[in-house]
Amino acid sequence: MHDSVFSFYLRNHRVNGYTEPGLAMFYGEQLLKGLEALPPETGQKRIALAAGLLRQALLLNPFDKVLRGVVNQLANPAPASEIYTAWLGACNKVLDGTNDVFVGEALEQAEEWKRDETLLRNTALNHESLCLRHACLVKLWELGNLPYFTDAACAIASSEAGPLISGFYAFAALAAGEPALCEGLLSRALINPLTLNLKAERAASAGDTVTARSLLLRSLDALPVQTHLLLRLHELQAAPQPASLDALASDKRVSVLFYTWNKLDVTMDTLRSLLESDIGNAHIALLNNGSTAFTQDDFAAAVAGVAQGREVEVVQLPVNIGAPAARNWLWQMESSRASDYTAFLDDDVYLPKNWLRCFLQDAAEFPEATVIGPRVVNPGTIPTIQYVARFFSQTANNMIRFTNNAPLFMDMQQYTYRRPCLSVMGCCHLFNRSACESLNVPGFDVRFTPSQVDDLEHDIQVWLSGGTVLYDGRVCVVHRQDAGRAAPRTEAGWGHVWGNHMKMEMKISGESLAQVDRQVQALDDAFFRQCVHEALPELTPRTKTFFAQCGLLG
Repeated sequence: MHDSVFSFYLRNHRVNGYTEPGLAMFYGEQLLKGLEALPPETGQKRIALAAGLLRQALLLNPFDKVLRGVVNQLANPAPASEIYTAWLGACNKVLDGTNDVFVGEALEQAEEWKRDETLLRNTALNHESLCLRHACLVKLWELGNLPYFTDAACAIASSEAGPLISGFYAFAALAAGEPALCEGLLSRALINPLTLNLKAERAASAGDTVTARSLLLRSLDALPVQTHLLLRLHELQAAPQPASLDALASDKRVSVLFYTWNKLDVTMDTLRSLLESDIGNAHIALLNNGSTAFTQDDFAAAVAGVAQGREVEVVQLPVNIGAPAARNWLWQMESSRASDYTAFLDDDVYLPKNWLRCFLQDAAEFPEATVIGPRVVNPGTIPTIQYVARFFSQTANNMIRFTNNAPLFMDMQQYTYRRPCLSVMGCCHLFNRSACESLNVPGFDVRFTPSQVDDLEHDIQVWLSGGTVLYDGRVCVVHRQDAGRAAPRTEAGWGHVWGNHMKMEMKISGESLAQVDRQVQALDDAFFRQCVHEALPELTPRTKTFFAQCGLLG
């Protein structure tokens, strides 16, 4: 018997990696509704999924007393692992009898105070409510304020409740590149699935993939709902990233194209970052899209100063033609058409050194991929997730809803893998040029000028043309737009965004959208099952049972 409710929430969770606690509570409520009217097998698998979602949510906030109460109630119908049971028992011992505020109040207060980071810090340091202290600390994490986060995390870690949560906080230190802070927080933490994952990621960073995989398998046994760990396990036994472009032994020609309007210094930062990355002799073209804040001579001189003799083709336009037309212009230039692969960048990114060699490795290992894109993070002393792989959430005639661009802002390596998807972020993506031409993929639609949703809609056109899109979370790009964190828009700005979204909804029929959705899900499911099949001999009986209930083994 197919259970559409179960399948819907399982798929959403697989996209989320970790499901945000409030959303997990909603998922759990829907899954546990009306169980008495369902066949026993259907009811049991719903209970198992709901329990898993709520347990992972509690790991992110053990101070939510309502959530903890529900998790305790599910111990009998869906027994937890020994590791999780011990951690939950410690939570109950420390927190039972405390009169804390409700999580909703704490989250609302932290959101209200987000413009006053000193107030957030002081509350996280000293308030009597652990739930409010945690909410304020998490808001500092979201805002990327490492000094204030460090103060608050160390204060909470040293409290009686510290061992319950300090392992979670240690992920922020890992993302910030602060090994001493990470070690200090982790040393205070009780063993739970998150601390096992953190130890695994540290082992992987040190090159010890055997230990890393062992720890991830142990974590998966402790909490099988962590389906993203199958993708991480796959990456840890896949071919390693090439050490250099030369190691790829590829004769493929690459063009790197980007454009700018009125952002001279930021664009030069991007060019500098590009030249410092491993791009070999790739062709570079930079288009000045009718900028008025500086002269064309100033622009050319700035490019020459950064390039230091490295060839960069400069294109100067007298007027701003918008993002879609600028991309099309660059794509159609004779110098670009000679390339096998074309990368488009935004003018406000910092690139990792390995971005191109990872993408070219992807192109070799996933030859069906027409477009490849990265994991994108916000700038700041604690990098946070801005954009990862996206899928359709809901489609119909004249209606498109996408999954969240950042399902959970904390970067706990839950998106550091490769998988097929509907769309990737347009600030750094690679196109297989011959595939685009043979499939007759259309150019970027100028109706979305000057920008917004043009790259997202273009990825849909890739699928409609018979191509595919691949997300590579191994490549981490910093996007300075702050689209996911601190980029307030005017009413006019939001009107433009939603206007373009409406154009997209009216452009593509509901039948075509449904067709693309089926194709994307089928390819993503096939890849996930491949990852499960690879790990199957190492999975514990508890993990296999959960995956069998979810229909993920066959």
